[in-house]
Amino acid sequence: MSARTWPSWGIAARLLAIAVLPASIMFVAVTGALYLGARGEVQRDVAERGRLIATALAQSSQYALVSGNSGYLRTTLRSLQETDPSIVCISITDDTGQLVASDCPLSRPSQYTAYEAPVRIPALPDVDLLDPGEGPEHGQHPPAAGGMAVPPASSPLPALRTVGQVRVLMSAATLLKAKQRTLLASSALVLGAGVISCLVGLRLAGRLRRTLGSVMNALRAMRRGSFDVEFDSVQPGELGELQRTILQMSHTIATSQHELEQQVESRTRELQQAVDHVRQADAEKRRLIVHSNARVEDDRRRIALDLHDHLGAALISVRLEAAALLAKAEAAGDAEAARGAQRIFDTAESLYSSTRSIVKSLRPEAIDTLGLAGALEDMVHNLDKPHTGCSFEFNVDRDWPDLRGEAAMPAFRVVQEALNNAVK
Repeated sequence: MSARTWPSWGIAARLLAIAVLPASIMFVAVTGALYLGARGEVQRDVAERGRLIATALAQSSQYALVSGNSGYLRTTLRSLQETDPSIVCISITDDTGQLVASDCPLSRPSQYTAYEAPVRIPALPDVDLLDPGEGPEHGQHPPAAGGMAVPPASSPLPALRTVGQVRVLMSAATLLKAKQRTLLASSALVLGAGVISCLVGLRLAGRLRRTLGSVMNALRAMRRGSFDVEFDSVQPGELGELQRTILQMSHTIATSQHELEQQVESRTRELQQAVDHVRQADAEKRRLIVHSNARVEDDRRRIALDLHDHLGAALISVRLEAAALLAKAEAAGDAEAARGAQRIFDTAESLYSSTRSIVKSLRPEAIDTLGLAGALEDMVHNLDKPHTGCSFEFNVDRDWPDLRGEAAMPAFRVVQEALNNAVK
């Protein structure tokens, strides 16, 4: 996994990385430090040995080199190389650079370091033995008890001259191989500690993951609207504080939701009651309208009956009397009386027609005898005659309901009002 996908990791993956990565990095770092430390220690040891061997061999081979005792030198070199396996090659040359003794194998390691030390001996003093003036009184040192001349304490050290060169080739490969076992043991110890650290980290991460998992499950349940959340156990410390906070938050939200539901239920009841009141008022209004319409229709029917029975009968009687007078006047040859009788007859006829129209408009007789369809057809026919500028036509479907009496009256009034508006 790359670092870019870190934001998309889950809790388990992050805790696993937190538990394993530090221990792994620490193991690599400690193992590398052990290896580099061992390598540096071996190199320092080899360098110190090389310088010490070269210096010691230069001091011990002074007189053997001067006397030409090469056998002694070869024996010394062989014993040194057998004693120290880090020595690759030892060679001793004289002051002219000519090889005097050497102990070098045919095969050498690829990496080695050379250490050199000069073979020096004190130089002989330049003394003229035939000069009698050289004595104690002329600057010679007085003889010691053994007969040798002892220089004074303030005399300079004798000069040294180089009679040869010691060259020692050292390799750290052998010592590194010897260190490998110790290094492997240290690495195994570090690895064991790293594995134990990983196991402890995984153990702690597992407990933390279970706690965080329960927290996430509680949050998911709250997101779905379920606020009755519980934890198996409340952890101490910050995780416990987080769990207690979630429990308190869920309880608060559940209480608020319950109160809100109660408020909504109360508002719903109040609204339903208001709707019921409105419906009752509307029903009462409809009932009053129906009752009012019924009273109006009753009044219209009563007025229509009164007009038909009384005024209509009177007009018919007047029309008959006028017709009789007209006949008598014509028989008597009285033109003036005949014209008066005719005017009376025409006026009575017109009044009777108007009365019939008023009676029909107040209470059409056809709606009781012919039904709604017949009453509408009769009304359209009567409107089509006097209004020549308008053309009316009535068509009815076969499945038209047979409405009569009071049930058909509202529909008849609507059509009547529409036709009157069209004529106007």
